[in-house]
Amino acid sequence: MREALEALASLKKDNPATFENVRAQLKKAGCRITQLDDAIAEENGDTGGRDPKQADILINIAQSTELFHTPDKNGFANIVIDGHRETWRIRAKDFRRWLAQRFFEETGGAPSSAALQSALNVIEARALFKAPEHEVHIRVGALDGRLYLDLNDDKWRAVEIDATGWRVIDNPPVRFRRARGMKLMPIPAGGGSIDALRSFLNVRSDADFVLVVAWALACLRNCGPYPLIVLSGEQGSAKSTFSGILRALLDPNIAPLRALARENRDLFIAANNGHMLAFDNVSGLPDWISDPLCRLATGGGFAVRAHYSDQDEVLFDAARPVMHGVEELRSPARYRTV
Repeated sequence: MREALEALASLKKDNPATFENVRAQLKKAGCRITQLDDAIAEENGDTGGRDPKQADILINIAQSTELFHTPDKNGFANIVIDGHRETWRIRAKDFRRWLAQRFFEETGGAPSSAALQSALNVIEARALFKAPEHEVHIRVGALDGRLYLDLNDDKWRAVEIDATGWRVIDNPPVRFRRARGMKLMPIPAGGGSIDALRSFLNVRSDADFVLVVAWALACLRNCGPYPLIVLSGEQGSAKSTFSGILRALLDPNIAPLRALARENRDLFIAANNGHMLAFDNVSGLPDWISDPLCRLATGGGFAVRAHYSDQDEVLFDAARPVMHGVEELRSPARYRTV
């Protein structure tokens, strides 16, 4: 029918995603899609036209997001899901899966790998050249004299901290990214005392406990320099337990304690995917790792060669709190902090 053909041609121009969904339903109903596409193209005056490309539909879907880029030229997208904002890197798997899911909801089919890759190239280009620049934080961020601590929950809430106190807010003004391995922070409650932590830590004196509390408070800052904390004690003095407790309070992770990095690239990757670094059973610090740990605590930069490239570098310029345990040969009753 002429009226139906005109309606489909208009729908293809005005709403390609909806048209693709209708086209898929017509195909299931037995419509000859090739002839339909030719008739619609003729109606639109496009003799060489075909059905909307999958990449174009994906790009159209991404228009519902807020694109931006970071100072180090990484493209990100803010997506509103169930009333809250989530921030995903455009090249991350989560964003790819979200695009594929929305494509399936619109068309009833799956995009090809080539279409998805082409769409991501365009979306990332828009984020880099047509969108504003914003900072993206991991676990701790700051804005206008306030600190924000990402709770890593499903609602993307954060704790807002300022001179008057703290509160849990639903939509923090800073943008957080979620790395693999990050876990839910303990939801804070009022009325407590820092003295309650003392019984869980096998420190030798109250002065050492003060050092631990000072280090923990420094971890809640959004920038360095950070003090390094070294746990020194004999085997069985609960160094690993101590480290695990502080990591669970300040930056919970599926792998809270790790072996010391074997090269700068491993240290860089760990620092890029977590706010705190905790190393366990460190028997010694060779010079090649001692200097990078100091740069990491004070805010020095790292540069490693990008994979499959002769000239490009991957840069990391940030500071991270660092904690590691060292076993002593002597036998003190308790361990000490340095």
